[in-house]
Amino acid sequence: MAFKNILKHFPPPSFLDIPYAGVSITDTAIRCMLFKKKGDKIYIDTYSEKALEKGIVSGGQIKNKAEVIKVLSEFKRELKIEHIKMSLPEERAYLFTSKIPIVKEEEVRGVIESKIEENVPVPPAELVFDYKLIDHSAKGHLDVIVSALPVFVLDDYIQIADESDLTLLALEIESQAIARAILKKDTDNTTLLVHFGPEKVGLYIVSFGLVHFTSTVVIRITGENDSETLLQEIKKLYVYWHTLKENVDKPERKIVEVIVCGENLQDNIAEYISQHVDAPAVVGNPWINIFNLEEFTPEMSREESLRFVDAIGLALPSEILI
Repeated sequence: MAFKNILKHFPPPSFLDIPYAGVSITDTAIRCMLFKKKGDKIYIDTYSEKALEKGIVSGGQIKNKAEVIKVLSEFKRELKIEHIKMSLPEERAYLFTSKIPIVKEEEVRGVIESKIEENVPVPPAELVFDYKLIDHSAKGHLDVIVSALPVFVLDDYIQIADESDLTLLALEIESQAIARAILKKDTDNTTLLVHFGPEKVGLYIVSFGLVHFTSTVVIRITGENDSETLLQEIKKLYVYWHTLKENVDKPERKIVEVIVCGENLQDNIAEYISQHVDAPAVVGNPWINIFNLEEFTPEMSREESLRFVDAIGLALPSEILI
């Protein structure tokens, strides 16, 4: 089943120019970001963040819809928003790459359906999936990235938007929204994104603007031992990626940079990663596709912008989307 077949909220192209907010839902907070344009300049119109009590959302699953609807309704009233694009939880998604035979465009989806059973531990009938062709130059096959989520997860997110009286324009997996904000448009590098949350860290490998691999490490970074545990996970992922058959002897697939973002970042975390991984690590700039920080200082602090990175990615105007 395709995203477009279940998400009736997906708009036709004429909807792309209407104002919309990016809404990120995590286990601990809901964040909302809205940009507007004046001439050819983009500026922050409004943003807000509301904390969630423990258990309202857990592991990306909405446990208390009434409380989430209450927060979204407050955003609608206080920020005067009508249309939103919303993030989907990384923990609930299944992402895999696959090779499929060269077939007609209308046959691709059916071929991918047969691959889902091999890669996802959920019956295909209970999933919604979408895909991207990632290598048109391969000989004898097509390379695809497939994203799949349980239908009930999508139903929950559609329901909370409907009951908040908000028009849902799109749903997007968290990692891709973060990549859109933190990576320069049209980049052709392969990058490892390290996204810090309160009790988890997301590791996302992005190549040519598309997320190819994700992993979530459940950990609260409070000391040296926690940082060492995270570093070991990064090293394992680094080795795994570079030893995949399809990446060997392909310079464009080599991870050339590690970008850190998220909340409660330790002061030296990028330097610490750089010292132990064969790629430089930096703290990301969520405004890289919007503002030149040497010419303009946004009203949000750097710490806030790093915390809002997924909401920023969702709210980016369509003409500058990756």
